[in-house]
Amino acid sequence: MSKVLHCIASLRAGGVERRVMNAVLRLAETGSRHQHSVCAFQDGALREVYEDKLRNPGVDLYVHERASRYSLAFYKALRRTANVVEPDIIHAYNETAGLWTRMLLGGDRRWKIIIHCGGGGALRWRLKILERLLKSRADQFVFNSQATSHVWRDDINIRDRYRVIYNGVDIDNMDDGPLPMVSPSPFRLLTVCRVVAIKNLSAQIRAVRLLHDRGQNDVQLTIVGDGPGLDGLRRFAAESGVADFVTFAGYQADTRQYHAGSHVYICSSYNETFGLALAEAMLGRMVCVAPSVGGPSEIIRHRENGFLVGCSEPLPASLKGALPHGQTIPGRVYDFQTDGLRPPLGIHVEALADQIEAIRTDYENMATLRKAARQRIVEDFSLDAYCAGLENLYDELSQDSSR
Repeated sequence: MSKVLHCIASLRAGGVERRVMNAVLRLAETGSRHQHSVCAFQDGALREVYEDKLRNPGVDLYVHERASRYSLAFYKALRRTANVVEPDIIHAYNETAGLWTRMLLGGDRRWKIIIHCGGGGALRWRLKILERLLKSRADQFVFNSQATSHVWRDDINIRDRYRVIYNGVDIDNMDDGPLPMVSPSPFRLLTVCRVVAIKNLSAQIRAVRLLHDRGQNDVQLTIVGDGPGLDGLRRFAAESGVADFVTFAGYQADTRQYHAGSHVYICSSYNETFGLALAEAMLGRMVCVAPSVGGPSEIIRHRENGFLVGCSEPLPASLKGALPHGQTIPGRVYDFQTDGLRPPLGIHVEALADQIEAIRTDYENMATLRKAARQRIVEDFSLDAYCAGLENLYDELSQDSSR
């Protein structure tokens, strides 16, 4: 049995963090062939959600406070955690954890290092240089979509030291009964995400404004999530004249009631490496709309189990200053419509409004599509399939170490 130390940047309520915690919990509860621990570089809301759950199957949780980029206390704490756990494998997720793990723990042949790559870190020139310098300190790269692998492999020559393991959704707790029936009016739109600039939530508010201008005054939007962009988004809704039709529900650990009570789920991000919240909405048999880029365009089959909308709007000049510390907009994204890399663009808001309007007109005939959405997730993107992919990777790295 090998020991695996999972490293994440924080315990904030984000998609990456939830995915890691859910996967580690499932691995531990279902008799993993390996022993698991988690190390978070900063505290956050998910500690309260997961700490006791992890303790029951014997998963140790180490939480540090990386007070600044150059915190000596953090450096010592991370090294101390590694010495206590004595892992055979260190699995680091996304940019921050991936960089610090390799810089502080790389080169030590006591353990193998896996880097689970995110959406844009390798694309900025400074980090591109760092990645090229540090790539030899990673034994394996993992991508959660083909789109992400295209972006990284174009910039970083990692040859055959990579694989795609799609994120997974817990399908066990989802209702498989009759399709939820929602009253035709008001027509409810939903999104679930961390409220940050990269999610381009203003596009959804603009779409609501357009629909109201077309006479559909009962269209409502619920935004489930928290984050540094919340106050600015509230102001934008007020300035757009739709504040009474946009509900900010805050962070919710369980979003199933929102799936059941809404008509259309919208993803409007400039880029998603996978789209975990989108996949959960599809599992909840919602009609889903997403941009034709990144992970969502691999999950959704247009008009079969959801709808894809093109991207054409330039990024606003103010976007860079609106990003929280440590978050970036990727310099390029993979567009499946063109089968190539391109600069990131915003979802076409008028086309988004058109798609919502078309769905509303034909919503009563969407039962087959809604069932196909759930089936797509069950068959191809379950949490068990994701965990099996991780287990196989850990097995292979453990075997390499024993040779």
